[in-house]
Amino acid sequence: MAEENDQAPEAAADAAEVEEEQQVNWWEEPIDDGPPKVDCPACAGGAPAWMATFADMATLLMAFFVLLLSFAEMSVPKYKQIAGSLKASFGVKRIVPTITIETARSILVDDFSPAVAEATVMRNVRQRSDDITHPNVVKKTEEKEADFKTKKAFRSVEQALQEEIDQGQVKVRIEDNKVVVELRDNQNSGGKSDAAVNQGTGGPISQATIDIAAKVVEVQAKLSTEVEVRKQKLASGRSKRGSENDESSNKSPGGQTNKENQDIENQYQKVRADLSKDIAKGLAAVEKVGDQIKVRLASQGSFVSGGANLQPEFQALLGRVGKSLSASKGKMRVEGHTDNVPVAYNGRFKSNWDLSAQRSASVAQFFINESGFQEKNVTVAGFADTRPIARNDSAAGRAKNRRIEIIVDGK
Repeated sequence: MAEENDQAPEAAADAAEVEEEQQVNWWEEPIDDGPPKVDCPACAGGAPAWMATFADMATLLMAFFVLLLSFAEMSVPKYKQIAGSLKASFGVKRIVPTITIETARSILVDDFSPAVAEATVMRNVRQRSDDITHPNVVKKTEEKEADFKTKKAFRSVEQALQEEIDQGQVKVRIEDNKVVVELRDNQNSGGKSDAAVNQGTGGPISQATIDIAAKVVEVQAKLSTEVEVRKQKLASGRSKRGSENDESSNKSPGGQTNKENQDIENQYQKVRADLSKDIAKGLAAVEKVGDQIKVRLASQGSFVSGGANLQPEFQALLGRVGKSLSASKGKMRVEGHTDNVPVAYNGRFKSNWDLSAQRSASVAQFFINESGFQEKNVTVAGFADTRPIARNDSAAGRAKNRRIEIIVDGK
């Protein structure tokens, strides 16, 4: 009991001390230590995975819906039909004013035909109509392709023959969508001399005409438009010197030789007359070399490049040549010529020698089958590019060198 009484004052003193320490002055602010600390793991940052996936799906669905909406087409009749069905179902009737846009129709276009108003001295201007009772409007218009190619070809030919045009030798014009080169009177364009024209037969061709034809062929090889060469008719009484010279030339010693020369000349003139149109177009050329007649055929439209098969247009030309030469009883030699461009290797032709020989053989076979020539009188030869008549450094020169020459003995 005595010990308990001794401890009581000490406990009271300690309690008073603690109370004194805890006593806060009224003029001091209390210190806020915040909420009590809780021991837990830190939360992960960002949105949950399910939320990100859902947002991506919603974005994709919205984009797909916009894409479908952009492809959709609004059908006005279908929309009106659906709207009418809804009105009938719900019993709603509403009058909506609509505006109809008139189409572009005119009474002038429906009832009248366009025509040219004719001038008159009276002050009563009227428009003439061909048939006012016609049920449909007859519009006096037409559609056609522009002739730009023809004009371009005309300018090319005119530029190539500028020197001859300035000298008055030729005249270039456009006729029926083709370019016409007309030779003047001082040119023997059809290969006829003055005397020969008066007699109605052919004659020697001048060098100027050959040069003009060569230029035309060179330009024609580069164009798709047809270029035709024509001649102007000479006056009937232009000159009689040519016929007098022909008569004097026939009066040479040796009657048999003179007769043979005359026969060759007549045959030469006949071939020129038969092929006059082809000569004017630049497709053929006829020359007399001694007692032989040489027909040179251009390569235009004759064979396919690198081939030896005759084209239909070339067959028609060969038919005319064969018909003109069928009366000849002399030997015929068909020569093939090419340019210096190597042939593409194939199983049929290994070089230009093979190609030129096969082309001449094709022409000879055509004459035998179609024109009635005998095989014993026909020979073929291929010279490749060994006998050029022009330089091979240009497309025009190579086109001239690609040719077929038919040589017939006049005797």
